[in-house]
Amino acid sequence: MLFWKKSQEEKLAERGDKSAILALVEKGKKERAIEILEGFKDNPELRGLLFRLYMEEGKYYYAYQLIEHYDPNLASAKEKALIYERVGELEKSAHEYAKLGDWESLKKAGLLLWQAKKPQQALEMMERALRQVPAIKRQEVEETLREMKEGLGLLQKEGLFERLRRGLKKTKEAVELGILFAGRKIEEGLFEELEEKLLKADVGSKTALHLVEELRKEALRKNLKTSDQLSEYFKKLLLEQLSKCEAGLKEPHKSKSVYLFLGVNGSGKTTTIGKLSHRFVKEGKRVLLAAGDTFRSAAIEQLEVWAKRSGADIIKKQEGSDPASVVYEAMQKAMEEDYDVILIDTAGRLHTKEPLIRELRKIRDIIKRFFPEEPTETLLVLDATIGQNSIQQAKVFKEAVEVTGVVLTKLDGSAKGGAVVPICRELNLPVKLIGVGEGIEDLQPFDAKTFVEELVA
Repeated sequence: MLFWKKSQEEKLAERGDKSAILALVEKGKKERAIEILEGFKDNPELRGLLFRLYMEEGKYYYAYQLIEHYDPNLASAKEKALIYERVGELEKSAHEYAKLGDWESLKKAGLLLWQAKKPQQALEMMERALRQVPAIKRQEVEETLREMKEGLGLLQKEGLFERLRRGLKKTKEAVELGILFAGRKIEEGLFEELEEKLLKADVGSKTALHLVEELRKEALRKNLKTSDQLSEYFKKLLLEQLSKCEAGLKEPHKSKSVYLFLGVNGSGKTTTIGKLSHRFVKEGKRVLLAAGDTFRSAAIEQLEVWAKRSGADIIKKQEGSDPASVVYEAMQKAMEEDYDVILIDTAGRLHTKEPLIRELRKIRDIIKRFFPEEPTETLLVLDATIGQNSIQQAKVFKEAVEVTGVVLTKLDGSAKGGAVVPICRELNLPVKLIGVGEGIEDLQPFDAKTFVEELVA
């Protein structure tokens, strides 16, 4: 009896009965419903239902055909923007995003126009976005606009020092170490204020106490009278702490180079991968990205965007897939198709510590099965704005695999640029790269001397 009922329902659906088609959808038979509906594209009511199912199932090319050849009013501007973007109609997509009018949509339109080789229109769209963006997000749009203007030769490209200066601006303005060391009388109040400012910059209590105590001793030893006499010694103390952690990123070698990235969600891991991918592609390398953070669809989508933006290829699977299987396919593809560099994203769910450790070890073993000498680097990405929590995170990841270095992100995001010091001192890991802005060029080597000079200037 049940078999007959289901069969009868399907027969009704095949005759264009909307209720029967919806019943198929409710039972999870969306593919069958779509197959039936594709025979009724001339029916306006059923065509609308088919469009909705296409969108739900991510069948954007088929949705594109419906709005192009049957009825453009099936989709809202937002839906059209997404459809056109997914099928590669970048200018059309930008036009629809611009219709939405909010700053995020305008920024998106600008990026798409830039990708479509329409630089003047891209600049105009980014300028519109800048006029509407809230203060908290203003820097993000300014960075993108500056990057575009640099690319067109309208602005002189910033060097490493200028980018570092801009990145540490919030820390400098908040702690004013340069002002503190400018002609103040040496007294206990000076040392107390210095300790307070160091804590504010997230230098950490142990390091702050050590630095202040050493300055007290120096002032007594040399009978110093004014704070500016202590400035150079303070820089020397900071440099002693940081120079131990200064180490350059290992560059890709002649055979395959694998870079494995660790870090909690939100640390800037995926963005770091994207920026490094851009750099390696610019250097003429064939780059493959592996979307190994399969527990967040947003992470996969973000990495896809970076792959398109940088010109790299990507291996991905559906959300919830086994991360190790993604890495396996990436290694296989790299071997068969002769990629130079493979960058691997991983999940960072610290609330599932033991499964995370097992998962990372499994990924490491798969890498070594294909390329026994790899990875070239295992980089731990830490968010500078969370200070001491970064150190606790690092200890968990170090339990899982051998970490070769740290990437410290978001140094521009708060007044906590001093976080480099305790991370360096307590983790005993080299700081390979620092992130000092949203721009694609704002990931740079860590230079201890330049960092200290700029922080205390």
